[in-house]
Amino acid sequence: MKKTVSAVLTVCLAFGAALSARYYLSGMNAAEVIRKLSGIRMALALYTLEHKTAPAAFEDLLREGKLEAAPAIKLRRHFRRAAVRNTATFEIKDSGAWAYVNSPKDPRFGLVYIDCAHMDEKGRYWSDF
Repeated sequence: MKKTVSAVLTVCLAFGAALSARYYLSGMNAAEVIRKLSGIRMALALYTLEHKTAPAAFEDLLREGKLEAAPAIKLRRHFRRAAVRNTATFEIKDSGAWAYVNSPKDPRFGLVYIDCAHMDEKGRYWSDF
């Protein structure tokens, strides 16, 4: 009986590990990610036109109603994320989520980008979009 339970547990663990690996190695295709990025950038453009400056923090877009929430993103080798990291400069920390340059001193102030050091299925770096 102990051998049967042990064998079943081993199979379950192996199956769970395989599913986890498959999830981790899967991701959205580039077109879907870029559509979501374009939507965020459109909301930023509307905010900037209305206020004559980019928002001081990404959350200002949500407060002003320009965007309901940050869209979820799932890139290969990353977990699903629906968060935006405010950062003073354009820097890649490989979070697999969105990042927003919120310092007026930075020449890229107001830029939202994909915080990932990996490449998409066509060999382009996600952070280049």
